[in-house]
Amino acid sequence: MELGTIILTGATGLKTAGRRLPDASATGNSNASQNNHPVALWDVLGKSVLQRKVEQLRHAGAQLISIASSQVGGSLEEYAEQWEKAFFDLVRSGAERVLIVSAGIYSEVDIDDFVRFHLAGGSQVSNVLDDEGPLGISLIEAKCADRDLCSFRNRLAAFSSCSSSYEFKGYCNRLTGPSDYRTLVRDALWGRCQLKPDGREVYPRVWCADGARVSASAQIFGPAYVGSRARVRAGTLIAPGTAIEQRAEVDCGTVVENSSILPRTYLGPGLHVSQSIVSGSRLVHLGRNLDVELAATGLLGRTGPSTSLRVLEGLSSLLGSFGNGSSVGASTSSRSPASVDWARSNGFFD
Repeated sequence: MELGTIILTGATGLKTAGRRLPDASATGNSNASQNNHPVALWDVLGKSVLQRKVEQLRHAGAQLISIASSQVGGSLEEYAEQWEKAFFDLVRSGAERVLIVSAGIYSEVDIDDFVRFHLAGGSQVSNVLDDEGPLGISLIEAKCADRDLCSFRNRLAAFSSCSSSYEFKGYCNRLTGPSDYRTLVRDALWGRCQLKPDGREVYPRVWCADGARVSASAQIFGPAYVGSRARVRAGTLIAPGTAIEQRAEVDCGTVVENSSILPRTYLGPGLHVSQSIVSGSRLVHLGRNLDVELAATGLLGRTGPSTSLRVLEGLSSLLGSFGNGSSVGASTSSRSPASVDWARSNGFFD
């Protein structure tokens, strides 16, 4: 059986406070207008959801894989035409049936079992659903592609009206906002889903990817992740639930707690970042629903700091104030190790 696959990545990134969070994989300027990439392309413990989808599908035997992604500002009609054209191309390449998967939803559907269900049911179209509704996974027989595009749409609509439904009861995250993204990261770190960090478990529940550099005086309390070529400098404290993605850098004395630091992001010295997603100079604090741009401060960015220590000391309390309201929020001196007593008082030692 030749199985073709179309992965739909969507057109836009996650929104927060009315703005789009910058693409995590972009370099240079982090302005949202330049980086409207979907969450499917964001790193989750070293690999994007899209990369993981492709690996899963390859494992399930899909050899013909096409990716459909609409342009920023493109219409739904243009998006539909793109995947419909991909459907025709796959059928002409020999696919007997085509699996359509939305990468914007992370689910752990057993594709092999879904295909068996589809074949046993004899329907032309089968869809995956859970208790909350569709999961963006459908299997369509090649015979639905008849003649021209207009005919295909009409036939597909007719077949879809009598499609079969595969009920899924396993893990699913619809990735509808920043908090869902962080939930997926935490669930993976704590082993609540099948998603695994891309790296080696160097200590119990602490994973490091190839090329990660962690100072001997840094403290990391698992579960936590340090990505490829990321740098964790002297005196830092990485608390549970934290992911430092590839090529990110955490400077001296900074505390990162229950947060995601997206690729190529720089955190300045002496900060306390908690319950946040940081991409370049943008910080989204999930606990307080705050979305701030800190490019002018030099506290965050994609390159090394250019502000003086005096300015850092005057502004570092901004990030500290995003914590849980306790006295722990005060930033650590940029030249001093993050407090191990603080870690002990917060239960990070087993």
